[in-house]
Amino acid sequence: MFKNKFIKLLTAAAFAVVGIGAVNTVSNASTVQASAFHYLRKDHKLVTLGYGEKLPVRYYYHGKHVYMDDDPSSDQNYTDHDLIKTHGWKYINNQKYYKIYDYSTDCSAYINAKYFTKKYNDLSYAQVYTITKAFSPLNGDMQASKTNLMLHPGAAIEVDMYSKDNDIVSIGAPLDDNKHGLTGFIDDGSFHASAWLKITQSQFRNNCRKAAPNTKFVFNDNGDYETNASLARGGIYHKGHFYKVYTR
Repeated sequence: MFKNKFIKLLTAAAFAVVGIGAVNTVSNASTVQASAFHYLRKDHKLVTLGYGEKLPVRYYYHGKHVYMDDDPSSDQNYTDHDLIKTHGWKYINNQKYYKIYDYSTDCSAYINAKYFTKKYNDLSYAQVYTITKAFSPLNGDMQASKTNLMLHPGAAIEVDMYSKDNDIVSIGAPLDDNKHGLTGFIDDGSFHASAWLKITQSQFRNNCRKAAPNTKFVFNDNGDYETNASLARGGIYHKGHFYKVYTR
């Protein structure tokens, strides 16, 4: 499971299903074993499993197991921040896999069904807090701000409860909305509404309090958000709909 929450907040197109174009492939020894394909619905309609982060994708090209970029460690062999949909499942090497719909233009894509379980759906390490007093956080590179970054009262931040490294706490902070939030941030034109920053333990204790269950932390320009209530349920809200999140 990631120590830092599945939303890294500064990605160019967060929560978009990745359509991978032409691929470089290398054959692996295994092939898709002959087994029946089971549809999840009798009408064969898609079922949304939820969002996946860093889940390993198993690609097959003409029945042969292949890797993107000829590299098993390539990021393209793992989900990014993808909304996973499927028609159904089959067994590969005696393990249940969901076939992922519209994930690659060249290959069939599968994800092991074990990743869509409670074990990989624990977001309890992330919580939403509210800023009570203005203070200046550190940049994500752990250096003191050179741009006069300032968090203001009323801002909702995401705190990664697993990210405490000695005196440092990792947070996601909303960019300034002309009311409250993070000021002093230089907008580089990327697709984001939040920034990943660091604060000290003393700043965390003295200037933050746990937010009410339904306080929204909006983390991208689509308006996707999470609350302590949604995190407790293991998911986030996207375009008004709640989706489970699965992460390694």
